[in-house]
Amino acid sequence: MKTIAYHTLGCKVNQYETEKMRESLEAAGFVTARFSSRADVYIINTCSVTHVADSKSRAAIRRALRLNPEAFVVVAGCYAELEPGQVAAIEGVDLVIAHQDKEAIPERLIARFGASRQSAVNSQQSRIRPRLRTRAVVKVQDGCDQFCAYCVIPYARVGKTSRRIGSVIDELKSLADFGYKEIVLAGIRLGSYVDENIRLPELIQKAAEIDGIERIRLSSIEPWEVDDALLDAMQFSKVCRHLHIPLQSGDDGVLKSMNRPYDSAQYCKNINRVRERIPGIGITTDVIVGFPGEGDAAFDNTCAMIERLDFSRLHVFRYSKKDRTKAAEMPDQIQAPVKKLRSEKLIELGKNAMARFASSLIGQSLDVLIESENHSLQCLTGFADNYVEVRLPGAASLKGEIVRVKISGTDQGQVVGVRLCIDRRGNPFPDARLADI
Repeated sequence: MKTIAYHTLGCKVNQYETEKMRESLEAAGFVTARFSSRADVYIINTCSVTHVADSKSRAAIRRALRLNPEAFVVVAGCYAELEPGQVAAIEGVDLVIAHQDKEAIPERLIARFGASRQSAVNSQQSRIRPRLRTRAVVKVQDGCDQFCAYCVIPYARVGKTSRRIGSVIDELKSLADFGYKEIVLAGIRLGSYVDENIRLPELIQKAAEIDGIERIRLSSIEPWEVDDALLDAMQFSKVCRHLHIPLQSGDDGVLKSMNRPYDSAQYCKNINRVRERIPGIGITTDVIVGFPGEGDAAFDNTCAMIERLDFSRLHVFRYSKKDRTKAAEMPDQIQAPVKKLRSEKLIELGKNAMARFASSLIGQSLDVLIESENHSLQCLTGFADNYVEVRLPGAASLKGEIVRVKISGTDQGQVVGVRLCIDRRGNPFPDARLADI
C-alpha cells in the first residue's frame, strides 16, 4: 500500500486542488501520510506570488527529498508552471506538472503504481471524506486577466474560467451530506464568476438554499467586483459578515502604477457602502509596501487610509520583484531596509486595528465555528462569521459545531467568551460546565 504526503503553499484555490487529488488517490487505495513523515510519494503544490513563495516551494521539495531520497516527487502549482526548468533541475524531482495537467496527477500515479482491484471498485462506488478541515473550500473560478504590475499570477493561471453551476451545487450538497457546516467559495478572481446568466450573487443564493450548509464564506474579492447585487446576496442569514478586499496602496499614484482600476476615494466609498449595508462586518485587506516609486508621502497616504478605514485584519507584503511583470522593469526600486521599516509600521497599525475591532465585540453574542482545541491554553478556538478568532472553554466534542458565544474580553487580537446555552423558555445563559475544559 503506497503512502502519499501532500504539501500545499499559497491560496485557497491551491488548497482545494490538493484536496481533490487526495480524494481521488485515497479512493484508489493510496494512504495519506503526514508531510513530516517518510512517504513513498510526495506531492508539493507550489506558489509563486512572491520570491519568498518561490523559496518556500523549493524548500518543501528539498524537505521531501531529505525525508525519503527514494520517494517519487511530484511538483505542481504556480511555481512549477512558471519555472518548470528550475523545478526539474532539482535532483530527485520525478514529475513537474503544468496547471492544465494537474487534474491528471491521480491518474498518472495510479498508472505508475497501480491500484488493487478492490480499491478500483472503491474509487467508483465509495465517497472519500472530502476535506481535512472543519470548513470546506470549494473552487468555483480560476484564472485572472487583470495583469496588475506586480503580479505574476495571470501568467501562471492564464485567462478566466468558471465552473458550471450544476457541478458546484452537486459538490456543495455532498459536503452538506458529510456534515460540513461552513463552505468557502474560492477563486483567483472570485467576483468574476459567471456561468451563462449565473453570477456570484446568484450562486450564493443557490448555495444558501441547500439544507445542512449553515455558513457561506467568500474568499478574496476585488474592490470593483463588490457591487449592489453582491451586497444584496450577502443579506442572506447564512452568508458570513466578512469580506477580504485587497487595497494594496492608499496612494493614487502608486495605485495607477500598479494598474489597479480604482483610486483611494473610490475604495473608501466602496468600504463605507459595504459597512452601511452589512453592519458589524469584518473587512480584511492586503497591502504592498515598497512598490517601485513609493515615496515617503505615498507611504504616509497608505498609513492614513489604513487608520481611517479600521480594517479588522491587515496582511502586509513587501514588494517582491518578479520576472515577466511590468513592475520588475520600473525605475526607483525601493531598498530592502526601507521596505522592512515600512512593513513593520504597517504591521503595527494592523495589530492596533485588529485590537480595536475585537474590543468592539465585547458584550455581543456571536456564532462561532469550533475548529480546534488549544491544549496549552486549555480552551477551544474557532471563528465567528466576521472572521474574528474566538477562544472559549468547552469540550473537544464541539469541534466542527457552530455554537453561540457571549464575548467577554480580548487577548492579543483574539476575543474570548463563553458558550451560551438555551433554557426551556428559549433564554440564553452561560455554559458554566468548567469540568468540560
